[in-house]
Amino acid sequence: MKTFIKAALLLFVLSSCKYMDEQPYDWAQPTDVFSMEASYEKPITQAYSYLKGGFNRINGSFLDAATDDGMSTINNSNIHRLSRGYINSNNPVENCWSASYQGIRQALFVQKNLAEIDLVLNNKSSEEVIEIKNVYSGEMFCLRALYEFDLLRHYGGYPIVSKFYNLGDPELTQKQRNSFADCVANILSLCDSAAAFLGVTPVGGNGGYGRMTKGAALAIKAKTLIFAASPLFNQSGNGNALTGYTNPSESDIKMRWEAAAAACNEVIGLKNPNGSSVYSLHGNYERLFVTSPNSEYIIFVSAPKSNGLENRQFPPTLSRNQGGGTVPTQEFAEAFTMSDGSDYTPTDLSSQYKNRDPRFNVTVGYNGSNYGGLGSIQTKIGDGATIDGLNMVIDRSTNTGYYLRKFLDFNIDFSKANPGTAFHLFPMIRLADVLLLYAEAMNEAYGPDADPRGYGLTAKAAVQQVRARAGFKANDKYLINVTDAQTMRQKIKNERRVELAFEEQRYFDLRRWMDGDLLNQPVTGIRIDQVGSSQTSNYFTVDALRSFEPKMYLHPIPLQETMISPQITQNPGW
Repeated sequence: MKTFIKAALLLFVLSSCKYMDEQPYDWAQPTDVFSMEASYEKPITQAYSYLKGGFNRINGSFLDAATDDGMSTINNSNIHRLSRGYINSNNPVENCWSASYQGIRQALFVQKNLAEIDLVLNNKSSEEVIEIKNVYSGEMFCLRALYEFDLLRHYGGYPIVSKFYNLGDPELTQKQRNSFADCVANILSLCDSAAAFLGVTPVGGNGGYGRMTKGAALAIKAKTLIFAASPLFNQSGNGNALTGYTNPSESDIKMRWEAAAAACNEVIGLKNPNGSSVYSLHGNYERLFVTSPNSEYIIFVSAPKSNGLENRQFPPTLSRNQGGGTVPTQEFAEAFTMSDGSDYTPTDLSSQYKNRDPRFNVTVGYNGSNYGGLGSIQTKIGDGATIDGLNMVIDRSTNTGYYLRKFLDFNIDFSKANPGTAFHLFPMIRLADVLLLYAEAMNEAYGPDADPRGYGLTAKAAVQQVRARAGFKANDKYLINVTDAQTMRQKIKNERRVELAFEEQRYFDLRRWMDGDLLNQPVTGIRIDQVGSSQTSNYFTVDALRSFEPKMYLHPIPLQETMISPQITQNPGW
């Protein structure tokens, strides 16, 4: 709540940082800002600024470096504290409390003033102005839902703030956490309100790419319902209304999965006015992450053109002065199937990269891996080693024997005086994510092969759509002989791991599935030694200090918040 109050003092100062105004915007009054065509969109845009992208966001590392999929090469990155359990409420490392409430406050500020202040727009009738206001208010409903969803998945129940507060309002200081069930209901209500005002295309068409839309509202609703149905929030015998549903029955849980499946289906089946699908899987998995705009992204965080991602994540020989960053683990490498969908079984380590899932070469850089026109890399040590080799340069070279290849634009070439830049869109929700969530919900509600509601997709069919786009053919063996929900559940979990790698999905998936034991195991890498023409490969332990305690299924409320507002109850164990 302290953050919510402080945001008022910073509101216009922050807004002024975003624009090159001739006159200072810092001390403009809301009446001036929201009544004029030249300025009313500025605070609307400001409400988007609290969305957090996932590239290098924790001291140069991806959040996935705190899972069994990744490791940071940066020794002083806080991500190591998170992955090893060296966190507390005073320094939780992963925290969305402040940014979420700042975003919520800004959105409420916009909605209040759009409703109360007359706006004059050139060549627009009063009816058209009302429609414009409604659309922007819809965007704010959607952003509030998104910020609240982030709070929900981190903390469970949180204090719901549904109106704009002035400084010193005593009501604000008495806010308590609402129950998990009430928070879910509030997010769903915000999504419904947003969907009622928004269209399937953003304001400004492609020029508004990245703004909230009806599809975004429906996707947040679907994602919220998935979390609401997941094991973490449906624990048998739970009596704490802040951390999940209390004493859920099997029928309650089944109904929640059914609702989640219906919500996912609504996103998948969303149509344009001409009857075409709003969202579709991008035809090329690798180009998906460097193509803007594309038809698969539903919600994402964008940034100006840059090459900082490549400089940090490229192998050192290809970067300007960094390299490394977040690198995959051997556990992640082994999660990929063979090219025919059969399970990968470690045998001959020298040939483990051949005939694998087509997404393997897109996602993982390994010894001999090709980086487009930039050439190939060598992670080996010994004869012919480069600074790309295992542990060759502190903070830069791989410490697992792998590099992250996904998201990177190989048109950026640091060997040139002008290496170039590219747009980087970090996906928060994309269609493949929704398809796999749909598969999960359908499987939990009806099993792998049933479609009793007539949605047009079974759980298996939804997974197969994602795998077909990845490059698997009709002979894909991945789901052959899968007939029960338990086996299908494991297949869906692994498919999410591979398809959505390093998109901050696994970090939260493992928690909502209550699979924290996977975060309590050492992570390994591969060491390739070259002596003359002889090459040997061996596994080794990269990090033996990984630790996960049950209390870490939910994040701690920041200590400063509970000290300032003692009525805000801390999560168990913190």
